[in-house]
Amino acid sequence: TDDEFYIKAGKHPILDVMMKDPHYVANDIHMNKDESILLITGPNMGGKSTYMRQTALIVIMAQMGSFVPAKECHMPLFDKIFTRIGASDDILSGQSTFMVEMNEANRALQSATSHSLILFDEIGRGTSTYDGMALAQAMIEYIATCVHAKTLFSTHYHELTTLVESIGVVRNEHVMVKEDNNKVTFLYKIKAGSADRSYGINVARLAGLPEAVLDRAANLQKELE
Repeated sequence: TDDEFYIKAGKHPILDVMMKDPHYVANDIHMNKDESILLITGPNMGGKSTYMRQTALIVIMAQMGSFVPAKECHMPLFDKIFTRIGASDDILSGQSTFMVEMNEANRALQSATSHSLILFDEIGRGTSTYDGMALAQAMIEYIATCVHAKTLFSTHYHELTTLVESIGVVRNEHVMVKEDNNKVTFLYKIKAGSADRSYGINVARLAGLPEAVLDRAANLQKELE
């Protein structure tokens, strides 16, 4: 149908050329007419943002009549693309990262149509956990009921993955990692279902934080859970 959005073995057109060792990992995207929101979970550095960026680039390239970096591609005609990816302060006008994020989210929610593509990357992380989670869920519900745009929504709020039970148009996906003795290896592969956790402490270990800090964080995490 015209509402089906399908990319097989899609790649980021620039990173695919620049990355030689390791090679860029291709990923699929598939949303049928009854699925409008992909909720993507998984750790930082796992490839969520790149997956969203490559999707937008493939759509733009396809609609301008270009070849696309994919084995196969079928998509509806999109009228607009709205993105909220990455952090940025607007110092000149005195806007915090969170305010910039809310402004960009507002533009999408107010202006998107059922023929638009929305990419929201970790909405709500600039405020308290419950504030951020509440805003993220309310936005997902609004897109599902009022906007009906094809949407990729990445989040660290794992609680949101239960929305598949109450909102029929939502589907869970996650970026795969391999864990071995507290060491994580990013596989950069998108798979169906939700991530079991965030691996934040594992990523901090990759950054070389002191072992005492990591051990204390792990203990605090157990207490909080």
